[in-house]
Amino acid sequence: MEVQYPDGTWELGRISAWWTDGEGEQWCRLRTLPGGVGPQWHRYDPESIRVLPTAGI
Repeated sequence: MEVQYPDGTWELGRISAWWTDGEGEQWCRLRTLPGGVGPQWHRYDPESIRVLPTAGI
């Protein structure tokens, strides 16, 4: 996946978990590549979190 931060930068990483809160909002736990920010929960927004294919298109 790729995540876009509020400053407009993009970073590659992985989604290691999904969670749906009591209001039905989807959250994902993002792990960015080594050297990036550690695992953090983010509300899933397909405009700023892009799920990429793992093999071929």
